[in-house]
This record gives sequence, structure tokens and C-alpha cells, in this order.
Amino acid sequence: MSALAALTLTACATSGTKLQPTTLPPIPADIRVCFDLIVAAPKKGAMTKKQVLELVASLKLSEAQKVACGKRLIAFYEAFTHKAK
Repeated sequence: MSALAALTLTACATSGTKLQPTTLPPIPADIRVCFDLIVAAPKKGAMTKKQVLELVASLKLSEAQKVACGKRLIAFYEAFTHKAK
């Protein structure tokens, strides 16, 4: 074995083992749609203080929604993978 090959396999937990393919179910439609929602970009030019505050509020709401979607997606796959064991 060459030194380069030996170095690339060093500390690799899966080297020499064959990974079993896992068939996961499709992502639920409501979660997919949730991640597709975006906040529109602001119009070019100066913004009023009110517009800035509205944009920040929209972005914070969007962030909270994305976090909730991400947590639902993680829970969905964790429930599936725990059933498979």
C-alpha cells in the first residue's frame, strides 16, 4: 500500500467496511413547501425606518419558520431511523 493511500485511510471509521444503503421515505410535502418560502428582497434605493423594521420582522419570522421546519424534518427522519433499527 502506498503511503498516500495509507494516510487517506488513517482514522477513517468506515474504511474496510461496506456501507449498507438506506432507503429513506420522501420528504413530506408540507416540509418541502416550508423550505421553499422566502422573504422577498427589498426594493433598490433608500428605505424608511418603518420599511427596515418590517423587513427585519419578516426575516425573523422566516428564520423561526425555517428552524421549525428543520426540527420537523429531523424528527421525521429520526423517527424513521429508530423504527428501522
